Amino acid sequence: MTGLDGNAAAGVLAEVFGGDVTAAGTVCAACGAYRFVGELVAFVEGPGTVLRCRSCSGLMIVVTTVRGRACVDLRGVVAFEPPDV
Repeated sequence: MTGLDGNAAAGVLAEVFGGDVTAAGTVCAACGAYRFVGELVAFVEGPGTVLRCRSCSGLMIVVTTVRGRACVDLRGVVAFEPPDV
């Protein structure tokens, strides 16, 4: 699989969060790097969408659909700063 720019996950993230969060700031739980969601490395070709830290490749965000319901795992994010509206 090829890692894409985090903006490739914009659609699925907008469905979950109700708007564009690619400008939201995140802090990686593994290395402490601060990155915008759009700067993360996205993998969208699997059974779900995975976003990894660009600095350490740590797993930050996973979005899957189970029985028609979106499931979001943010355990790799220690801080999530919503974008200014």
